[in-house]
Amino acid sequence: MRSVLNVDLMIPRYRTQVVRVLRHAVLLVAGFLSVQPAVAQDLDAREIIRLAFEHDERNEILTRNYTFQQRIEERALNKKGEIKSTKSRTHDVTLLDGTEYRRLIAKDDEPLSSAEEQKEQRKLDKSIEKVQNETPKQRAKRFAKRDEHKQEQRKWIAEIQNSFDFQLKGEETVDGVETYVIDASPKTDYKADFDRARFLTKMRGRFWIAKADYAWMRLEAETLDTISFGWFLFRLGPGSIIEFSQTEVNDEVWLIEAFRVRLHGRVALLKGLHREIVGTYSEYRKFSADSNVTFSDAVE
Repeated sequence: MRSVLNVDLMIPRYRTQVVRVLRHAVLLVAGFLSVQPAVAQDLDAREIIRLAFEHDERNEILTRNYTFQQRIEERALNKKGEIKSTKSRTHDVTLLDGTEYRRLIAKDDEPLSSAEEQKEQRKLDKSIEKVQNETPKQRAKRFAKRDEHKQEQRKWIAEIQNSFDFQLKGEETVDGVETYVIDASPKTDYKADFDRARFLTKMRGRFWIAKADYAWMRLEAETLDTISFGWFLFRLGPGSIIEFSQTEVNDEVWLIEAFRVRLHGRVALLKGLHREIVGTYSEYRKFSADSNVTFSDAVE
């Protein structure tokens, strides 16, 4: 699954700590999202989860054929969880030759000025030129990095399957789609195979999986205990949440519809950090070779 969270759109003062947490969140969502039709006869929760992972492997390939708009809103919260301020950025996004291209099109829902549009065009030209002119060695290195990311994602998928107990809670119709509802609770005695996955034992989740093709429709996850990152430089408190939903497009692929990440933590054991990141996705268009490229992969 390609990364859909622009984790660099954070408060600069706390960028390192928050980006690290959100990258873990991305990996967690990507891990939970790993279709291959099968007959649903006496399936238990773990088998449904396995089939859903198989679905995402095929679904991820189809997602590369689509462009979309991504709006990321960052909300600063007070200790009560009330919104103090917001800011947002909207990008056009596509994937070409294994590289994601992004073009900023709005700030706080306001169109860019002429000067800003020209700046984005220069970023676009530079990023495309870089890929077009890369040497075989540079291309191989770029694809090796992509493959390394996929390998890491597979490790997370394995950890999730091993670190949780899954229970089929029932069935529910979501937006007209019949789904299985499955709860995931951490195994208290489980030890992760690699250090960065240890926080999974302090989370629980619930999934809605389409009965027809085992596509992931919705995910909700919550921290149960304090999770520390970077030698306690950042502590994520209990009650932090991740929500994620997908929608079917053109009767062929499931694409992200929205996500929400709410963080309650502490930086360096002193400064409280309360943030909510909300992403919405729209304007899905199937990309063709004849389409005009108007995207940039430049990081804002």
